Amino acid sequence: MDIKRTIKKGRLKPFLIAGSALFVLIAGYLLISFDPGGFEVRASNILIGQVKQGDMVIEVQGNGILAPRNATWIASNIDGIVESVKVKPGAAVEPGDIIAVLVNPELIQTTEELRWELGAKEAENKALRGQQESAYLAAKIAIVKAEQEYRHAKLEYDVAEMLNKRNDGSVPLLVLHRSKLATEQTKQSLMYTKEQLEKLAIVQKENREADDARLSKLKNMLARAETQIRSLTVKASEAGIIQVTNIEVGQHITNGFSLARVARKDQLIAELKVPERQIRDVAIDQSVLINTHTNQIHGRVSRIDPAVINGTVQVDVEFTEPLPNEARPDLSIEGRVQVANLKNVIYAPRPMYAQSNTPGIVYKLAADGKSAVKVPVNFGMGSANEIAISSGLVATDHIILSSYQPWEHVDQISITR
Repeated sequence: MDIKRTIKKGRLKPFLIAGSALFVLIAGYLLISFDPGGFEVRASNILIGQVKQGDMVIEVQGNGILAPRNATWIASNIDGIVESVKVKPGAAVEPGDIIAVLVNPELIQTTEELRWELGAKEAENKALRGQQESAYLAAKIAIVKAEQEYRHAKLEYDVAEMLNKRNDGSVPLLVLHRSKLATEQTKQSLMYTKEQLEKLAIVQKENREADDARLSKLKNMLARAETQIRSLTVKASEAGIIQVTNIEVGQHITNGFSLARVARKDQLIAELKVPERQIRDVAIDQSVLINTHTNQIHGRVSRIDPAVINGTVQVDVEFTEPLPNEARPDLSIEGRVQVANLKNVIYAPRPMYAQSNTPGIVYKLAADGKSAVKVPVNFGMGSANEIAISSGLVATDHIILSSYQPWEHVDQISITR
């Protein structure tokens, strides 16, 4: 048989009081020992910077190279095979220095044939001149003879006519007519002989001009061939630095082939690659400081490429002072473009994740440096290493510059030494 056991309320009351007291003690201990900066960060693992007030230069940085303002390609004027290459990239050349030597056996043979043909033509023309002079002289002799015959015939006719008039027909009429006819014939013969000489002179002149034209053509062909032979020795046309050579020994090249590129050492510009997110602040004529890792050179922005390539935009810089001795094409450089000069502003070393002209957060250190609290800020213009603070911080504040991702979820952290 079951027996019901009855517990009196008076016996449970001490246990309830003791449990409540224990709960209050535990809760009180937790409340007293609670640290709002419970996320601990070692000081050696963070980078700290100080907020300052004053003038701030906004700069955009970019890497790049020195490049020629205008590069000249040295091209071949003739087909040929590369016999030797006299220069390598980086070599300094002066006008007339040999770049490469080509060979062209066919051109050499053609040139020799033209020399022989020209010599033969000159000899032929000389012989022709002699023949023309002989023919012209013979024609002049014929004129002299015709003149003598005409004068002789005319003299006989004049005498016969005079005697006939004095002696009243003493000269037979037949003789008189024959004398007159002979005079007219010799006169006409003289006229034709003179015309023949004139036409001979014209024909000879035309023949000489034709022969001279053929001779001149041969001379021009030979001169061109000799020029092409000289072109087999490729020379620099201006002083500069060899940047590229496109040839090797034994290579067959054609007329117009680019053999090498030359850049003038004293006509260089800087080509900087600026991140596309910073290019909006860059403008023409802004001051630039170029660092060659040996010297610093001042310049100005002369061109901004409209295209974005691999996340960067090319900015060309013209130098405003003489280049140092180490300057040469393709030399690696660093550049800083001065895009603004802010007066009396609050600024700080640039924290990680800080974006120019946008709101953000930073962790500001307490005065004792043992904790840091999350603070909303508005960033202003910034450069690679510094950024302006529009609101949220004051001068002498200290902030954490390194990444805050590990403790981004808390508003306060403890900094341990």
